[in-house]
Amino acid sequence: MYGAGDVSRSGDAAGAALREVAGPELYRRNAFRITGLSTYADRRAIRQRRQRVNTALQVGADADLDHGLPVGPDEVRAAFDRLLDDPRRRLVDELLWFWDTPDATCSCAKALHQDHDAAVRAHSAALDREIEGTMTGDDERRTLWEEAAWQWRGVLRKAAFWDHVRNRIDALDDRQLDESAVDALRDALPAALLRPLAELAGQRGTTPTQSRLAGLARRWPAPRQVIDDQLEEVAAPMYESVRAALSESTGLLDEGEPKRAASNVYDKALPDLNRLSALVPPERHRRTAKLRNDTAILFNNCAMALIDSAGPAAADQARKWFGTARRLSPDSHTSEAIRGNEASLDELILVFTTIEQEASALLAIGQYDQANVYLATLEQELGDLPGRPDSRQTGPEPLPIQTGTDPHGADASGAGLPPRRLRRQAAPPRAQAALLARGTRRHGVPADPVRRLRHLDRRVVRPQEGGQRARGGVPGQARRLDPARHRPRPGDHVRRAALG
Repeated sequence: MYGAGDVSRSGDAAGAALREVAGPELYRRNAFRITGLSTYADRRAIRQRRQRVNTALQVGADADLDHGLPVGPDEVRAAFDRLLDDPRRRLVDELLWFWDTPDATCSCAKALHQDHDAAVRAHSAALDREIEGTMTGDDERRTLWEEAAWQWRGVLRKAAFWDHVRNRIDALDDRQLDESAVDALRDALPAALLRPLAELAGQRGTTPTQSRLAGLARRWPAPRQVIDDQLEEVAAPMYESVRAALSESTGLLDEGEPKRAASNVYDKALPDLNRLSALVPPERHRRTAKLRNDTAILFNNCAMALIDSAGPAAADQARKWFGTARRLSPDSHTSEAIRGNEASLDELILVFTTIEQEASALLAIGQYDQANVYLATLEQELGDLPGRPDSRQTGPEPLPIQTGTDPHGADASGAGLPPRRLRRQAAPPRAQAALLARGTRRHGVPADPVRRLRHLDRRVVRPQEGGQRARGGVPGQARRLDPARHRPRPGDHVRRAALG
């Protein structure tokens, strides 16, 4: 009799052995496949075959292993050792190789063995073609993987499948194997069968291929949470890559380099963010949704900072970044704020165009003094509006975004990234235009209205000294998003869109 501790250790070791082999080479490194032995071979048959094969390998002769796998002598010897020295690993390899052989010794129905072997053949064929790179196209890939999933789904539903495993434990008669091994293998097998497909989907390749492999993984006969967790696990390097790029770009933006910051996101973050959206789409994976939203906020802030520094001359570049931000954001509150900033920019450009047309009309008829009076009058419209250089009305205290805790863990929260602030328009565009006109004189632009107009579209008021900086490139008050309102939530209907 075994104690409870022995039973637990047996099950844990069997489950660990199965998880260890789970990967794209699930079948290619199977000890029975490498050695050419039957899954029913006893220890005597294994030792005899090992002696013959090792002798052939030593003299450089053909070992005749009944397969064409690219394996070396050391791997062949290791496969024999596993079969003789590790009964739990042997049981795992039996589980994943052929049962319907002439020397079958168990009392299971032949149909069960045939169904099991059909699943093994279909799955190993799909994996071999993926590893060898011999898939002829998406149709063949879909056919092979759907066949493998269908075959394994049918086998795993059969109670007799696990009766066969129990029979094999009895036949092996090793104290390291007991009923707990059956329970552990039953729990671990669906995830182990899924793992090769998940890892293939996570490998760096073309985004369409990743998307198709991830879609096939989501249709694999395994619990949804297991599928999502595995896909996020293989996506972890891409999550970290995007997060690092966003952190670097946030630093550039804080240093007053919005163009470099945005370029860095385009070059370093968006490629992996595209792959993440294909592998772990935002409507199903909260981590992806939050990362896309953080990226959208950063693009918005780059656009606002550029408008702060360059005025209407930055309109084309700012619109491009706003557009990218809108397409990225899965959060309705963030998207609404970005659209509001775009509308404010359009209104500001219209105001500047109107001012230029009206001043130019005065110049055309030689009314230089009246043109100057017209521009000066705009300054008087400022009053005490927030954003005026000598104003001390800084508006409400901005609220910092807290990244919060994500159910997926610390990585999901975006830990390590500086807080994001979504800038919004607050001051009326006409008043801002007047503010810019004031700025031209403060920076030494002559009173000549022609020269003032040249400077009008690129001068902005500087940040307040000793006060809160006016955030919002169509300048207004700083506003940091509340995470409860400005980050994706489970159940949100978020829009999927191609990245610009």
